[in-house]
Amino acid sequence: MSYRIRIMLPVVIILLTGGLAGCSSGFVPAGKEGPPPPANPAGSSSSLSPSNGLVQSNEGGAVTIAVKWLGQRNGSLVFQVSMDTHSVDLDGYDLGKLSVLRDDAGQEYLPIFWQSAAGGHHRSGTLTFSVPGFLEQNAGKSIYMVIRDVAGVAERDFRWELRSLRSS
Repeated sequence: MSYRIRIMLPVVIILLTGGLAGCSSGFVPAGKEGPPPPANPAGSSSSLSPSNGLVQSNEGGAVTIAVKWLGQRNGSLVFQVSMDTHSVDLDGYDLGKLSVLRDDAGQEYLPIFWQSAAGGHHRSGTLTFSVPGFLEQNAGKSIYMVIRDVAGVAERDFRWELRSLRSS
């Protein structure tokens, strides 16, 4: 093989490899981002919104729990739950078994899904419920989440006052 070919061959291979990598990197030129994001990126309900804030919190038994209303997504009502402490291991608490939603009439609704990674003293996850019928009909004034038996506290209550966006 000639000297030129031995020098040029690695250069050509490097240039081709770099070109192929650049083509597959997912780079999108400015102005070509694709369709715009949905008008409601948080995925919250288009018909109901809490009037007393999205985040409700409760402290007790050396554990603080904060629950954020994320709204309706794909036919489910979704909440983000964060638990924090400096003295209790939170990994043993399965909020899928310890939580319910409650309407104004006292009817309780069980969660369909709890997704959370282990976190020791700082744990967060997503708690998902089927959307109760009264919410679909904009009939309720309030909704409550009850979390039971975390760090010696029998019940922790989180309340959202609801307002219909149609009447706002």
